[in-house]
Amino acid sequence: MRDVKATHFITAGVFLLPLIALAFSRAPVMLSLVLYANLYALALYDWHSFRLPNMLNASLLITGFMATYALGGDMVSHLIGAVAGFAFVVFLDMAYRRLRGRAGIGMGDAKFLAGAGAWAGWVGLPPTLFIASIVGLGTILIKSIAGKRHESAEPLPFGPYLCLGLWLTWLYFDRIDM
Repeated sequence: MRDVKATHFITAGVFLLPLIALAFSRAPVMLSLVLYANLYALALYDWHSFRLPNMLNASLLITGFMATYALGGDMVSHLIGAVAGFAFVVFLDMAYRRLRGRAGIGMGDAKFLAGAGAWAGWVGLPPTLFIASIVGLGTILIKSIAGKRHESAEPLPFGPYLCLGLWLTWLYFDRIDM
């Protein structure tokens, strides 16, 4: 029982740590807290279940468009971001299926990137994906250095890395349309 409590405490700490980054950002605090709450829920859910639920992804998409509207942002840029985020993952999955003969990425990730595009616009998608990929690969590298090999067929919950990527993009990358 003690190990379970320690694991939950560590998990909560790891997911709460990015909230501190808000103090060093120029992003609007109230909108940032809305985004953070959604990302926190998505990251925890995916970490434990390997799923990004439709309800949370829909919330990310809707609040992203609401935030864009509230900030007077370019709605077209964010609509393009939502469509491009979804289409990118669908295309990536089709290519992976053709190459490997099996699914390689969940459609929850596609829906998540649609929501990321709604929040950060199309210009925010590359840094979001770059940060998520670097941190995800770094995690696997650290795991392998620690002697715990990651099997290629072993699923990796990519949602927490996407959440971190979107969070840092929202906080620190200047958006040209807002």
